Parts: sequence; C-alpha cells; structure tokens
Amino acid sequence: MSFIATIHEKASRQQLRFLVVGGLAINHYGYSRDTSDLDLFVSHNDRAAWLELLASFGYTNYHDGGNFIQYAAPAQNAWPVDLMLVQEKTFAPIFAASRDANLYGVKTRVPSLEHLLALKLHALKHTRLHRFLKDFLDVENLIRINQLDIKSQSLRELFAKYGTDDLYEKISRSLADN
Repeated sequence: MSFIATIHEKASRQQLRFLVVGGLAINHYGYSRDTSDLDLFVSHNDRAAWLELLASFGYTNYHDGGNFIQYAAPAQNAWPVDLMLVQEKTFAPIFAASRDANLYGVKTRVPSLEHLLALKLHALKHTRLHRFLKDFLDVENLIRINQLDIKSQSLRELFAKYGTDDLYEKISRSLADN
C-alpha cells in the first residue's frame, strides 16, 4: 500500500479531513511538474491529531512555524510531509468546494482550481525569493493549461484578493508572450 493510501486510510478512520495541495494538486490540474513531498492542507483544530498521526508513522518534525510544519521522512524511500494549517473558518469552505482526485491509485481530495490558485497567489505574495519562480510558473501554467481567461473579472478579483497588482501584470505579460 502506498503512503498516500496509508495516510488516507488512517486519517479517514480518525475523521481527519485534509486536502492534498502543492505539487500533487498542481499535477492533478494538468501541469506536470516534479514534486518530492506530500503537502497537506488541514484545519488548525486538528493540529494535535495530525502531529500524533505523523509521529505514529515515524515522521519527525524539523520545522514548526505554527501554520506550516515540515516533517522528515522516516525512511529514505518515503516522502517528506508538509502540513499547512489554517483556521476552520478558512478550511471549511475550501474543503466543501474541493474536488475528487486520483493520486497514485488513491481517491482523495484536492482544492478546486480557484482555491488552488488562491493558495498559490497567497504564497507568491508572501514568498521568499527561492520559491518565487516555482509558484509563479505554477500559477501561469495552471491558467494556461486550464484555458482560463486572465482578463476575466473572476481572475482579476482573485489576484486582487490573494495576490498583488504587480503579480497580475507579470503573469498577464508572460501569458501574452507565450
């Protein structure tokens, strides 16, 4: 059984809701890029249960930023895990609008494309330089591959709410150039 299947099964048994985000969610929406970890979006209310669950798999916490926790894999062939914790009032509507995804043969959930873009824009707005290009390309390619109209009112509002005007202009120019 794959790790994704195992974590899905144990989390489901404990009624722990989660969404797969990051590279695996990006891949689900058609932009194929490498990823080397499992990024999970969870409610802050479930923090203690997630910490206990990952510890039971032998994962060790090597960075706890409060809302973002990184875990080292227990074995060389296992994936590291990152937890993104958000308040329940943020988690609940994103979870409710989430979509089914088949990841490595496991039926799980990913955010809607709109919510995934919002998460990426938020990350870009607050990112460090070393992550900027990866997140920028994720947003650009999700828009291109899913044939979203960058000039649409809904995308402009998404950029205004979660990103910046500068990001909107940069991605608009980049899409126009390609």
